[in-house]
Amino acid sequence: MKVKLLAFALLASLSCKAQKFFVAPTEKGFESKIIDKMKYKGYQLVDQKQDADYLIECLVDGQYKAVKFGSMFKGFVKISDRKTGQELARTKEVGKSPSVYNGFQAGPKIMAVIAEKYLIKTIDSAITK
Repeated sequence: MKVKLLAFALLASLSCKAQKFFVAPTEKGFESKIIDKMKYKGYQLVDQKQDADYLIECLVDGQYKAVKFGSMFKGFVKISDRKTGQELARTKEVGKSPSVYNGFQAGPKIMAVIAEKYLIKTIDSAITK
């Protein structure tokens, strides 16, 4: 009985990762850390949106003001069902400040934090609903 349960659990976990994902490109390439993490964890990524089961969008918002220090940019990753357009899940919102050390681009650092801390748990919760 234990062997059957173990085999079922293994097959169930593999079938979740058989889903196809499309990571929408951003204007400045912020999605690269998300793509790298998903490839490392074994998720199947496709190049065309119409071939995917799920759509992943990397969203960053904020405004840089030269006269105000500590300007925050915030970002999150949204996971949607491509066929229905329904949002299934989103990661926790992460905020970072632009600085001279990151080329005044907070987006890559935001996506790196999301990829490391929140992405995989959020994807797994979205596709098992």
